[in-house]
Amino acid sequence: MLPFKQDFTPMNMLSGWKQEYRLLSDFIAAHPDIVLTTNEVSIPQALREEFYRRFDDTRRALVEEHFPALPVEIEALCKNYRQTEQELLAGLGLDSIAVPVDLSAFLHNPKEGLTRVVYNKMFDLLQGKISVEEFEAQTAGDLAEAATGLYRLGYERWSALAWIRLLDPDEAFLIDLDEESTPFLRELKTIAFGRQAHHPTMRIPEFLLHSRKLNTYVAVKLPLAQEIDTYVVPFRPPVRPRKRTGDTSSVLDCRTMLLYFLPTPKNIPLVADIFEGNRTSPDWMIEYIGGEERDNPQPLDQVQRHLEAMNPKAGTCLVLVEPLGLGDLGQIPETVYAIAAGFDQSKMQSFVDSRICANRSPDSEVAD
Repeated sequence: MLPFKQDFTPMNMLSGWKQEYRLLSDFIAAHPDIVLTTNEVSIPQALREEFYRRFDDTRRALVEEHFPALPVEIEALCKNYRQTEQELLAGLGLDSIAVPVDLSAFLHNPKEGLTRVVYNKMFDLLQGKISVEEFEAQTAGDLAEAATGLYRLGYERWSALAWIRLLDPDEAFLIDLDEESTPFLRELKTIAFGRQAHHPTMRIPEFLLHSRKLNTYVAVKLPLAQEIDTYVVPFRPPVRPRKRTGDTSSVLDCRTMLLYFLPTPKNIPLVADIFEGNRTSPDWMIEYIGGEERDNPQPLDQVQRHLEAMNPKAGTCLVLVEPLGLGDLGQIPETVYAIAAGFDQSKMQSFVDSRICANRSPDSEVAD
């Protein structure tokens, strides 16, 4: 007995995903060796390839149906991300820009990436844990929620790469720590936001660029937004921790961008030491806020905490992720400059010219 209810509606009366689901359920019904119960899943080796081909076809058809109604501009994001990614890879001679798997799949093939969201629900349906009607309602919500969250994180990634490209870099170096915990430069082949040389308490920039636009070196760090709160140490612990690592490159969450301007590639700044309680103020800090956060005071409270913790020398750029408008923000600190650029890099370029270039210290310029 099958755990799910077979649908005998004529095929030409079924919607796209239900046609694929019908083919999948008919295949399961024709092969009683396939065991799908509320407590067990067993698919014989000889049938797995065909089973998963039909299973994946059903997921793709479901995503295809829902894709046009998703509440964010996925195609625009993916197009801009891939273009900016390729420009940086070519311009700096990099091998790759590492992104957590779920977000990478979304940015490079969004429809295929979103099929991952409905994997477990599809098995719940086949195992009889939920009805077709429940499946449709739940997956519609899951896809909208996942698309919105991945869009936000993808926009942050694209924006960070776009800021880097607008600095017109012609050199890039990985920042590492030697055996004495002193920062040094190595060849950079992969940009991985959140990468950190292993150290229990020291937090250093991830990579160093030479900017032709600014005629200076720029040390870059993209910590998790919530991580910055940990840089503020209310008291020194009695013992330095040994097992912690600051590497967050595999974590899929919102980030903040810290930029440090240096006249030479020497004297790489210590961003923070969470044991000693030391912090080095960046020249600029770039934060993000999404449309879903417009009525929530917590994101702006976090921006304020970050301002107090890191005290950026020139200020903070607050990037507004669509569909938030400038008029929705309310009161923000004087040293926070809000920008709603969408994918218009000319607006970002204007900010670089009018704020970042104009406010940098002459001491940070490379000597002729």
